[in-house]
Amino acid sequence: HMRATQVNSTSSRSHSVLFVGLSSEEPMLTFVDLAGSERRQDSSHHDKQSRRDAADINSTIFALKECFRVMRAKKGQPPFRESMLTRVLSDAFMSETSKIVAIGTIAPLSGDTEHTVSTLRSLQMLQGTTMASEQREDVVKERSNVVKHPRTWSEDDVARWLENALRGRALACLQRLPRGTDGKILCRWPLSRFNQLCDNKQLGNLLFQDLRLHMNGKDICHPKTAHNHRP
Repeated sequence: HMRATQVNSTSSRSHSVLFVGLSSEEPMLTFVDLAGSERRQDSSHHDKQSRRDAADINSTIFALKECFRVMRAKKGQPPFRESMLTRVLSDAFMSETSKIVAIGTIAPLSGDTEHTVSTLRSLQMLQGTTMASEQREDVVKERSNVVKHPRTWSEDDVARWLENALRGRALACLQRLPRGTDGKILCRWPLSRFNQLCDNKQLGNLLFQDLRLHMNGKDICHPKTAHNHRP
């Protein structure tokens, strides 16, 4: 069934399963359309039924991930009895000849970046891989004052950089920086997100380029002091 959420005016609140085959004895093609999972902050204004739907969807998707995890490990039986959906798909989980493919739908808008990254993480969790941006890098420090890559910056490091970037021209942007923005999040921002932060395309472009210089290890001047300008 369909229902409006805080993110979308129309959203599927149930999973759909379609079986395509000539007979029960013949190989069968199974299509599964999963309802999107919801983050806690996207369901704060839901009524009781909506919260129940969201909980059921999230628990079913978790059960599906667990079945994929056990299948990849090839140890034991996938826990398909944990949800109605995985019970319906039990033949695919138990058959050694079945082929399973997961496809994710994502949005190109910068405002949907967090949802897009969450979807990609879920797909890679099913596949058993790690996003390239999250792979750990072991760096040998040759001197005590070695500068950290922006991807490893804490929220305070990001604030210090923004405070001193472009000789202080980006200081006003600090007030609009969302709380919790660390280097890992910042390095994933597209140019349009910097323009939105600065409310000025020219300044946003310069700030975007400045961060890229830091990421490439060029012309880096890491601030030594911090001043908290946030409310």
